Amino acid sequence: MRGVFNELQLQDLRKKTLRGQIGQKTRGFTVGEATFGYRSVAVGTIRLDKKGRPRPDGYRMTIDPREAAIVQRIFKAFADGQSESGIVRELNQEGIAGRRKGSKGWSPATVHRVLRSEKYVGRWVWNKSETRRDPRTGRRRQFPKPETDWIVTDDESLRLVPEDLWQRVQTRLAEVRSTWPGGAGKRGFQEQRGAPVRHYPADLLSGSMVCSVCGGSVVKVSGKGSGYYGCLRAARRACENRLLVRRSLVERVTLAAVRDRLSSRDHLSYLLQRVRQELARASSTAPEALKTKQAEFEQEERRLANLVNFVAEGQGSKALGQALVATELRVDDLRSELETLRRGRAAAFEAPPLAWLEERVARLQEVLERRTAQSALLLRKLLGRIEMQPVTPDVGRPYYRATTNLDVLALVDVEPGPDATPVRILCNGGGGGS
Repeated sequence: MRGVFNELQLQDLRKKTLRGQIGQKTRGFTVGEATFGYRSVAVGTIRLDKKGRPRPDGYRMTIDPREAAIVQRIFKAFADGQSESGIVRELNQEGIAGRRKGSKGWSPATVHRVLRSEKYVGRWVWNKSETRRDPRTGRRRQFPKPETDWIVTDDESLRLVPEDLWQRVQTRLAEVRSTWPGGAGKRGFQEQRGAPVRHYPADLLSGSMVCSVCGGSVVKVSGKGSGYYGCLRAARRACENRLLVRRSLVERVTLAAVRDRLSSRDHLSYLLQRVRQELARASSTAPEALKTKQAEFEQEERRLANLVNFVAEGQGSKALGQALVATELRVDDLRSELETLRRGRAAAFEAPPLAWLEERVARLQEVLERRTAQSALLLRKLLGRIEMQPVTPDVGRPYYRATTNLDVLALVDVEPGPDATPVRILCNGGGGGS
């Protein structure tokens, strides 16, 4: 009987708590919606509760500049073709702190939740689910609630991600998700799935080449040396095109055609003009790194002031003294880093000279291979689909003829620029035997 009464009391307490939270939401306040990128601030009149603790009328969300810059960086990096694990690796290598103190750093699951959260476009949905304890196992589980119980708040002042960037990220998330098996009610490879190489290429031309005989993908089918490209269906005995070609040869010939097209001084001069325009636009606002470092410096300064106040009030301890010394050192380091960023800001936004661009174009393959995955996605946009046609001459070994569309300024202009008409190029390269 006591157990029954306890359960009834808990149910009544849960209803009263939910009713109070709904009342706060209808008044425009936030209720336990802590999200990376935002901070809750007390608003209204401060009153003392029954236990003598100060309580405001409510709390509202405000944007945290340091965390907001990190969120925007994550969205831009993923939209530009970087993988979630690659973003995690960069954040952890740079020592960028998350919300939780003492954690092991960022994880792919955390980055994925950031990319899926609608709060960053100003749409806050509350009361979507509830947590109940299973009486048999004692474990707590989440159960979804009907949409009629949801409380949706649209607030443009809390938007961190522009709409176009949000749509690009959601589209890419859907494309990446379609390359993996599983899903609601699915087991294994029940549905047709795409290849992961479409979004995470391992080589510069991965996922770009197709066989002209069967229309299948031309991929690396042999790992000897630098590897050999060949028709995937032929490797599975479903196509007659058994011709193989060295990966290094395909990349060298294709990039040579791109380099010849880019090396025109007219194209480089036009490209340099557009770079100057973009840099002038970017320099009108503080760089992302400068804003992040400034917000982090201000946060550590506030923390240092709080520690000093504790010591001044006679509440010092050994642990507090150690924390004070560590915070002072951290503030000094951040101040020097901030000064370095400010001094280098003017130099960082100077457009490179034309000779520098010509030298980089001459070493095109070396520059692209520094970030293979992102460079491969850019080449895919530039070249389009590369059709590999096997050719068997009367004399000599068989080879591939690669046909593609090359639009040099497609990655620079929104509107077509001068000489931006697609050009057909043929890349011939000798390959291994069938």
